[in-house]
Amino acid sequence: MYIFLKALHSIVRWIVVLGGVYAIILALRGLFTKAHWGINEKRAGLIFTNALNIQFVIGLILYFISPLGARLFSAGDMAAVMGNKIQRFFAVEHLTIMILALVAAQLGYSLAKRAKTDQAKFVRASVGYVLAGLLLAYGIPWWRPLFPGL
Repeated sequence: MYIFLKALHSIVRWIVVLGGVYAIILALRGLFTKAHWGINEKRAGLIFTNALNIQFVIGLILYFISPLGARLFSAGDMAAVMGNKIQRFFAVEHLTIMILALVAAQLGYSLAKRAKTDQAKFVRASVGYVLAGLLLAYGIPWWRPLFPGL
């Protein structure tokens, strides 16, 4: 199950990245062209935030069933994990950065949905999505295989 979820987590990463790029492009385009907020902008935000939510759930399950998770939860091994750059990244940094990215994207979408004007929707979505995109770009372990199993 661990191997399957790890591969799924890596594949869903691309849905998140592509959905995020799409949502950011539409939000910024609308912001700078003063376009009308329509169904495509709403769908892009939904794709991005839903993919992030699914990715978070898969990642959280991985956190608890992975060998690193087992090591983290064993008595007294946290100091050793924190002393290893890669293990610390997955144990603390990756999780924290991705939670912040999820919150930023979700806030961008939710606040845009509640805004009264199209321009306000684009501003809120742009801020949330761009911040989430920057956090994702920083928090994704790019040194790992981009397409596992190929």
